[in-house]
Amino acid sequence: MTRHGHAPHAAGEDSAPATMSRRFCAGLIDLALLLVLGGGVLVLGLARGGGALVLVGSVSVLVVSVAQWVAHGRSGWTVGRRAVGIRTLDVESRTPIGLLRVLVRSAVIAAGALALGVGLLVVLASPAFDRTGRRRGWQDLAARDEVLRVRAQQVPVVVPPRVRRTEPAPQPAGRRPVSVPGWAVAEPGMSAEGTALLDLLFDESRPAALVLAPLAPQRSGPDLDTRATPVVRQVGLSYGLAPELELTRPAGPRHDLAAAPVTPVVVDPRAAEIELGDGQHITIARTALVGRNPASDADVQLVRVVDPARSVSKTHLQIGVEPGGVWIADRGSTNGTVVTLPDGAQVVCRVDQQVRLRVGSTVTFGDCSLRLIRAPGNDPMA
Repeated sequence: MTRHGHAPHAAGEDSAPATMSRRFCAGLIDLALLLVLGGGVLVLGLARGGGALVLVGSVSVLVVSVAQWVAHGRSGWTVGRRAVGIRTLDVESRTPIGLLRVLVRSAVIAAGALALGVGLLVVLASPAFDRTGRRRGWQDLAARDEVLRVRAQQVPVVVPPRVRRTEPAPQPAGRRPVSVPGWAVAEPGMSAEGTALLDLLFDESRPAALVLAPLAPQRSGPDLDTRATPVVRQVGLSYGLAPELELTRPAGPRHDLAAAPVTPVVVDPRAAEIELGDGQHITIARTALVGRNPASDADVQLVRVVDPARSVSKTHLQIGVEPGGVWIADRGSTNGTVVTLPDGAQVVCRVDQQVRLRVGSTVTFGDCSLRLIRAPGNDPMA
């Protein structure tokens, strides 16, 4: 587990930390771009003492630097990062860090350069010494960001709900039989789209274009909780007491109690409401981390669930609320996260991949669950 509560991601995930070679190549590309688009002219002007060349080179370097700074803060990209497929994002929300935090990163690197140039090498090499395995250097820790390797977004596979154990459906003439497990045989009368999806999932002759992340068996998470669960001891009953102590007499009517005024409930149309498995209703306005004992340095809502079996990770999943809807993302948990849509279809959530929820969807994580009962703009009284 990392210091922010989520486990290191498996190799090959879209959120895997960028390697040192990719970060080094991205820096070289950005430096070469700066030299080509103005730095070379500035160096030439300084060498020859030409005032016009120095002015043109200085303006070009300033324009390129500002453009790279704005792109880095607003989208997480620079030209070099875009070329090698890495991106700088917030360590919690996985969103661009903004212009101010990019300046903080640059200030840490510049401070290292002041130490006779040796400090610059130490700062740039600091990601390699990160004990958490996420390769976060001193500049990343100062700006609360993480440099991630980004790949093409994959669409999660939705398994059709209408599958059951029955006899295999007849295959069309001229088509090679597909070895389909008995539990996933197409039901008679299933649509052509459903049958084609089953063939695509279980046809061994086709290249595997998309593989669902397997769920680990239900087990206790390896992380240690710092809070001890209180033990409730059974208290034995005492017999032979006086009848006045053993019997409960009915109480008379109370006329001194006044009914409390009913306060109308104000519902925020921009917030979402979820219901935990124990019946507790929670309103989420922006971002929330759900787990057995979630923790975060960012300004996010923390939702703790009761899980005596410890099947839920400390920080298991993240819920995001936007004007367009609600999404969840697994945070590298031990036992995984599964979304059951209102029509019965299920989606296995990949690590840090956003899965949209519809009202009525149920999210199962470990031995716990939650249900979305209201989304932004949805009137609960309608």
